[in-house]
Amino acid sequence: MARSLRSWWTDAEPWFAAVGLANTAMGTSSVLIPLMLARVLDRSVGDLGWLAALVSLMGVAGSLVWGRLSDAAHRRKPFILASYAAVCIAHAALAFVGSFAEMLVLNMALNLLWVANASVTVLVVIENRAEPLWEAKIGKLNQIGALGWVAGLGLGSALLAGFTALFGEVTAIRSLFLMVSSIALAAVITAALTVPRTEARFTARRFRGMILAVGNFLVERGRFSPFHLYHRLRPVQAARRLFGFPGFRPGTRRLLASTFLSYLAFGLFGIPLPLALADRFGVAPAIVFVYFLIQHAAIVIAYPIASRRIRRLGNRRIQIFSLVGRTVIFSVVALLAASGVAVPTVVLVIAFLSYGVTWSYFQLSGVALVSRLARRENRGLALGLYNATAGVGWIVAGVGSGLIAGSLGFAASFAAGAGVLLVGLAVLSTVPDPTAAAPDHVRVRWWRRRGDALAIRSRPSLPEGPSRS
Repeated sequence: MARSLRSWWTDAEPWFAAVGLANTAMGTSSVLIPLMLARVLDRSVGDLGWLAALVSLMGVAGSLVWGRLSDAAHRRKPFILASYAAVCIAHAALAFVGSFAEMLVLNMALNLLWVANASVTVLVVIENRAEPLWEAKIGKLNQIGALGWVAGLGLGSALLAGFTALFGEVTAIRSLFLMVSSIALAAVITAALTVPRTEARFTARRFRGMILAVGNFLVERGRFSPFHLYHRLRPVQAARRLFGFPGFRPGTRRLLASTFLSYLAFGLFGIPLPLALADRFGVAPAIVFVYFLIQHAAIVIAYPIASRRIRRLGNRRIQIFSLVGRTVIFSVVALLAASGVAVPTVVLVIAFLSYGVTWSYFQLSGVALVSRLARRENRGLALGLYNATAGVGWIVAGVGSGLIAGSLGFAASFAAGAGVLLVGLAVLSTVPDPTAAAPDHVRVRWWRRRGDALAIRSRPSLPEGPSRS
């Protein structure tokens, strides 16, 4: 164990500590903001939905521009510093907001700048290390970011409980924003001292391969819908390829449609969930953090297990299983919310554990499945479309969840999420399995790539279809 820990620490870079600190701050605020909205500003779940939608929209916009701007500036470090500084300043200001409009503007600006960090930190790694080391270093970076997020949830729970006992709930929530700001300030200082300078050196093919090798842990980085789009995705090019002519293999469009429905369902369930815990299930604000800590800990633990299951059972089958599991979870929680009875703690713990585990299975299988269904020359674009589709689904869910939960209650929003997932499952069932459909003569080869990471390469497993004109 000691040797493994030393090896794990040796593989990390000094500047990864800044990533961990920044994610600790964002992990704390991911639950703190809904609580601030409801407990301090006395706003409704509908306002939370609009906040989630508009903040996610700013994240999508930022994802489209930051990678291109960092390439044009030929620098990465200033964008990381600006992102962490925004986290520091915005959270300090959030401690003193007195209206929903102020909170909305601050969060939109925060998320716009936060995704600058998500867009360029990976590039700092691949531009400062030889190609054989990319996968290991990126994996370490993502592990530290995810652990920082989990640490932020734990810290938020402990501090909120202590501050509430000393100062009362409103003062405790405002004070915690200042604590988050101080953590972000430490991230800014650490990044300024340790992030290496690098020249922009973007390579589309290599970046695509690296992302596929490590999954897409970066989706855990943002607020509400922490999804950043593929680096340098061009919207006009994406629309032309998706709708203008057959640029993908059969099934890719149906997979993207299923992805949109899945993320719409996830938002209908997940966006009002913090307020439902506090208002409907009677959970103390400090304990709300604990439940989301359980969820994210389950995600981190389940990722390697999910990866092994995907290699054995295939991406499409695992994704179907994960969506079935989430449909059951959403339905059960909807019934509990509608029943009016007290829900035992053990039931909520099991629900959040399952909520986290099913996410890890869905996320890893989805990234791999869309890349396999796309033709080789379109895989980078397919990943961008996949992430963009997910972001749009979450934005729509922000508005929809607010309207449904505000007018019909939390149970209705949860039930709507389960219903949309059933439709998404029906669409996904029509998507061909690229592994099962492979002809007998197609050989799929697995090997260790220069002794570092397991890489998968195969010949196209589906007919190429008509050539592009």
